[in-house]
Amino acid sequence: MGRFLALYGGDILVSVCILAGVISVIRSMRRDKKAGKNCCGGCDGNCANCAAHCHK
Repeated sequence: MGRFLALYGGDILVSVCILAGVISVIRSMRRDKKAGKNCCGGCDGNCANCAAHCHK
């Protein structure tokens, strides 16, 4: 087990950090969507005037 961690410890650490970042971004996006903030990025936070009509 020690040899495995010595060989792949850095890769595992980087993978865990990337996964944590992705999860954080997804949670933030979901939280913003529930709050009605910036539905698609092109409507300046006001989804009622969104030209893309991506919100429902």
